[in-house]
Amino acid sequence: MKTYKLVLIAAAILMAFACRKDTTNDLLQLDDENFTGPILNAGFHETAVRFSPDITRPFTGKQLGAVLWYTGPRAANTEIRVYGPGGGTGPGPLLYSKDVTSLARPFAWNEVELDTPVAITGEELWIGIAFVHIESGQTIGCDAGPNRPGGDWLFSTDAQWRTYTDRTGESVNWNIRGRAID
Repeated sequence: MKTYKLVLIAAAILMAFACRKDTTNDLLQLDDENFTGPILNAGFHETAVRFSPDITRPFTGKQLGAVLWYTGPRAANTEIRVYGPGGGTGPGPLLYSKDVTSLARPFAWNEVELDTPVAITGEELWIGIAFVHIESGQTIGCDAGPNRPGGDWLFSTDAQWRTYTDRTGESVNWNIRGRAID
């Protein structure tokens, strides 16, 4: 009788997990879980992840429906930006932007749906989080590394687009992801 009960319990657990929707297969992602965040000076910054065609190709025909990111302390302003293919030293044309200052929850993963989804064509796609600090802060989260190509682009008014690794020697990936929808 004990064996019968154990089999039923095991079957119930298996069915519960088998029926859950797997949401990891719809993520464009270069990062691992949040580890920390860089301290960036007061002013304007934009962090972005460049998803190469090798990463976007499996999602061709779908749309970018949401952006996920980890934020530390809330910035004075925060905006989601999505760009098309660039020339290797920065993103291409701006395809979408949305002010999410009032939606950003501090010290948490945030997910915001795009009002107008962006087509995923199999070409390069950049997803960025732009923000303004009143004072130095750790607004954007990053993993513990090592860096993956495209995972750590940073724009600032003093040096334009460069990778964080090039700027600091630190090897991380921004906690910025995209969710693909049908």
